Amino acid sequence: MIKNVIYPTDFSRASELGIKALEEMKKIGVEKVYVLHVIDLNRLIGPVSGIDIPAVINDYEVETERNTEIFSESIRKLGFDVHAIEPRTGEPSIVISETAEEVKADMIVIPSHGKSFISGLLLGSVSEGVVKRSRKPVLVVKMLPSENSESKSTFGQMFKRIVAGFDFSQSSEKMMDYVKLFAKKGEAERVTVVHVLERRDELNDEKLGKLEEIKCSFEGEGIDAEILVGKGTPYKEILRTSEERDATMITVSSGGEGFIRTILGGTADGIVRRSRVPVFVYKEQA
Repeated sequence: MIKNVIYPTDFSRASELGIKALEEMKKIGVEKVYVLHVIDLNRLIGPVSGIDIPAVINDYEVETERNTEIFSESIRKLGFDVHAIEPRTGEPSIVISETAEEVKADMIVIPSHGKSFISGLLLGSVSEGVVKRSRKPVLVVKMLPSENSESKSTFGQMFKRIVAGFDFSQSSEKMMDYVKLFAKKGEAERVTVVHVLERRDELNDEKLGKLEEIKCSFEGEGIDAEILVGKGTPYKEILRTSEERDATMITVSSGGEGFIRTILGGTADGIVRRSRVPVFVYKEQA
């Protein structure tokens, strides 16, 4: 299901720590990693004048090619088949999404920072932009500031405790196949499936039966599962459940009939922006 992934990097500490997430993904069958660096000319050049812009770009491209190969080698040592893509220029989230289509990646794995964003390429703005634009599933891995101001990663044993948002949509149901893969291959302790009722929503017998069916399907695979039904603001309820269950990953679908009906400014966007743990966003591919 997931053999090839594309990994965008800005050579930052977050990107380096994100390699630990790639190592975790060997458990679910990932074999090939495409490494990509995007040169954002707006950030590189900035509002300046009197400089030799072509020379600056050329020097940066040379440096980037060297850094990409060094970075790729660190991933190659983990046993992956690594392909270093020639550095590309443009708006990062657009270029990353288009390149993922071009190389036929099964997933985009993109490092990001937590609630306290700092300057750099792969920040919340870019990772969120990729989630919005990509037609491929996206895994956003996080790095958060610790109490001693040293950065720490949050994706060790990434598949250990999974919280999965569910809204009865076809997209959400298909996402459950990925959750089962993550849980079974990653030897999860528990999967918590969360449905959030909005306003005056109620669960009818058919939907209650569906939730029970999902629970049984996980248990049939030897996976401990529980169903929770919350009420309130969807992304807040999912994040609250994630904190309560000490989740190591959250999964959501990008389209649906209910609380995850849109990735643009909706529940999934709120979760990606605020989560303290990796977030897998499922996209139905055309």
